[in-house]
Amino acid sequence: MAMTAGSTAPPARGGWTDPTKGLAMFMVVAYHVTLYLQSADVDAVLGRAKAVFELFPMPAFFLIAGIFAGRHGEFRLGDLWRRRLLSLLYLYVLWSVVRTVFYLVVPGLNGELGEIDATDPLALPLILLWPSSSYWFLYALFLFTLLRHLVARAPVWAQLAGSGVVSTLFTTGVVDTGNIGWNRVGALFFFFVLGAVRAQWIRRAVTAARPVHLLLALVALAVVTGLIVLGLSSVPFVVLAGQTVAVATGILVCAQLVRFRAFSRLSTLGTNSLKVYLLHLYVIVPAVALIGLADTAAWPRSVAVGVQVALTAATLVASLLLARLTSRVRWLYAPPGWLRRSRLGTARPSTPAPVPAPVAGPPEAVLAPPTGTPLPSPLAPPPAEAPVFTPPERSRE
Repeated sequence: MAMTAGSTAPPARGGWTDPTKGLAMFMVVAYHVTLYLQSADVDAVLGRAKAVFELFPMPAFFLIAGIFAGRHGEFRLGDLWRRRLLSLLYLYVLWSVVRTVFYLVVPGLNGELGEIDATDPLALPLILLWPSSSYWFLYALFLFTLLRHLVARAPVWAQLAGSGVVSTLFTTGVVDTGNIGWNRVGALFFFFVLGAVRAQWIRRAVTAARPVHLLLALVALAVVTGLIVLGLSSVPFVVLAGQTVAVATGILVCAQLVRFRAFSRLSTLGTNSLKVYLLHLYVIVPAVALIGLADTAAWPRSVAVGVQVALTAATLVASLLLARLTSRVRWLYAPPGWLRRSRLGTARPSTPAPVPAPVAGPPEAVLAPPTGTPLPSPLAPPPAEAPVFTPPERSRE
């Protein structure tokens, strides 16, 4: 029987991951639109919901990434490099170069807010020491994957406690590197570890959840968000608790929305989230530069809000179109075959590494794709069989 847009159908096992990534990606784009419009003196209303927009998206991405990285600890380091680490580092370096070239070719634009200008001669050579605020996410995935592999044999409680303390030191501001990328890396390590060591429990919990659990999560989110808005983010574990509750709430909401075909766009956005993440700033920055030519300070609030909503929608649509157009240029999203076959990208396994079931598309499959295929990531689709942009005020992107 054909179903109408408002009808429901039993969700596929693990069907909540793509909508969750789609919701997170929408919030990342809306947040970045807000930041850049504010730099052009446009009073963007979403900026007033900053706390909520910082609690959910990136913790959710890293949690899902961790869920599909749980078996990385079983690999030898050489296998992990070939299957996963090489692809992440390749993407980070490549797109850092693309970013630099873009801002050199299009004069008068700056994609960095509070960081080294993209056109600064030191920006590119220092990307491993001073991550850019644009693509720090990829570098964080590289570092998290490596660190999690190194501590995989430690007791689960030690991994969770250690990563939780590290993240709390950053979210409370006790540790502040002065760099958005490093601050985010420290603040979000806990969620990658949580996903890796509690993957099965998370899948079962989401599958078994009922509407009452969503209601309780919403109440808890309201309480913790209130504490943060009241200025208690420097209290140990308050922000970490807020992020955890926000992620749980978002996942439970998406687990319900996935039942409705009307929300299939979230799944589409989630499936393409890696490419949207890589491309969306190349839409936002030029658009805001053009908007900045107008007398934005004189705009009434209604116009400013309308511009923000319109630019967010246009950025999502344009990014998805760019993703489709660039998909044929495979080396933009995965290391070319010659690099995988080189001494740098080859590691001969001494024992066969466990391989997950075929993927339907973080996330992602745990392993890197075959030569020439786009890299799966926490911003890409999950395995079919799975059931399943921070420190407070300093972070900008």
